[in-house]
Amino acid sequence: MKLEKYTGNKGAGGLYQKIINQIPAHTRYRELFAGSGAVYANMTVPAEDIILNDLDSAVQQLLQKCFPEITVTNDCTISFLKSNVALLAKETFIFLDPPYLHSTRSNPKLYKFEMTDNQHIEFLECCIAMKCNILIIHPKCELYDTMLSGWRKVDVTVRYHQKTQIERMYMNYDEVDQLQSYSFLGDNCWERQRIKRKGDRLLKKLQALPVLEKKYILERLKEIT
Repeated sequence: MKLEKYTGNKGAGGLYQKIINQIPAHTRYRELFAGSGAVYANMTVPAEDIILNDLDSAVQQLLQKCFPEITVTNDCTISFLKSNVALLAKETFIFLDPPYLHSTRSNPKLYKFEMTDNQHIEFLECCIAMKCNILIIHPKCELYDTMLSGWRKVDVTVRYHQKTQIERMYMNYDEVDQLQSYSFLGDNCWERQRIKRKGDRLLKKLQALPVLEKKYILERLKEIT
């Protein structure tokens, strides 16, 4: 098994960027259905305290080899959530990419460890009880829309194995004004390129200023950040 070929890998072009663009600033990061670990792998500003988790021990071992600098666990996500319900919101961010409901996909046996409908309900009940910031990605469906009715929702187009589908990000926090990483800011590759070029032009102008003028501008920028 290779992580980049992991079923449901969020490293697909354009997908991990859209996820990262919804992740608020944090110091504690948890990815509890880690799979390929693609979201963490592309975070250019990592947290101070990081845990990747996958119930499949074979996946856990691969993650440990790929990310030896962090903690990789092999726990049940529902049990983890129940035992960590008091994690602080401003410090902790949890990314959750569970095995999708069987009714939302054609193949019900994609993973070694699947989830029943009742387990999905229990999982969502645990998420609702949490106090920290959570982002769940899952195809739009009645169960998730109903149970997470008060959560913010953003839809993304995903292409797996030459098939296109709409998935939904469910977040228990409002749109944020401070992200963990700004490297992928923009809705698509063209928008990201436009923002990068604008940033490059502004930096070039700033760097061309005399030293004291440059420091003056930097001080003024603190007034609006």
